[in-house]
Amino acid sequence: MWALLGKDNTTVIGCYLPTVPKEIVEKESEEAGLQVILMTLENSPAYVNGKYIDGKFYPPEESNA
Repeated sequence: MWALLGKDNTTVIGCYLPTVPKEIVEKESEEAGLQVILMTLENSPAYVNGKYIDGKFYPPEESNA
């Protein structure tokens, strides 16, 4: 799966299902000027409205820690 980051490059604003081809994910995010991050076992799960900090996703309530 892919997590879509907002303009601040830390807030997760959405996710792409793993069935969406990588080319589509990259094209749509590039056109919108947004960054996508591949979710892996090491950095997942991503949470909408959560944060991506130092290579790891955090739920909204833990992102201020």
